[in-house]
Amino acid sequence: MRTASFCRKRIVRLFSSTVCSYLKEQVRHFKTMESPPLTEQDPLNNKAEQKQAGNMELTRQNSSMARVRVIALREHYQTPAIGTSLIIYLILNTIMFFVGVTTTKDCPIKPIIPIYLAVAGGLGIITKLLPIINLKWLKMAIIDRIAYALFIVEFIWMILGSVWIYSIYEPPYTPMTDQPHCNKTAYLLSFWLLTLNYIFLLLIITIPCFIFCCFCICACCCSPNEDN
Repeated sequence: MRTASFCRKRIVRLFSSTVCSYLKEQVRHFKTMESPPLTEQDPLNNKAEQKQAGNMELTRQNSSMARVRVIALREHYQTPAIGTSLIIYLILNTIMFFVGVTTTKDCPIKPIIPIYLAVAGGLGIITKLLPIINLKWLKMAIIDRIAYALFIVEFIWMILGSVWIYSIYEPPYTPMTDQPHCNKTAYLLSFWLLTLNYIFLLLIITIPCFIFCCFCICACCCSPNEDN
């Protein structure tokens, strides 16, 4: 009986050890199947990937630098600067103001002409300097609205001055007993400045229209060739 029980226990131990070893091998086999095989990396591929990453980084840096330059140029052109044209306008407006003030009583034929010169010169100085002062130091939205309103007033004043000045062309410049006169400097200054303003406005309107017409003509001439 003891020999039979001993043999039975021996068989059970051998069976259990065999099953455990088999299960361990199966588990090890599944783990090796799940893990990806280690492959050696190609040095040429590594160099190509590094070069591509470097090119992407360089492109990113160039785009950021270009964006910074565009922002700087936009701020530069949006900020008004004291240029040659602005200085010329300020000088002309100052001359208009002082000529109008000094010849207030020297144009009996149309006393409003010296007043027109003085007011136009003062408005011109204010409308030229106010946006610059506001953008550089004050930075108030109400000042911009005031400047726009003054631009409109200046344009209306120019139209009124055209009626007053062109309606008496050409007045006598020397005092006479039988008819009133007007100061030659005041009248000719106001006349030629108004004429130059209208020429400038005409160029501003006609040049874009001319460019647009040329573009339309070129588009019409090129469209039949494309169809053929």
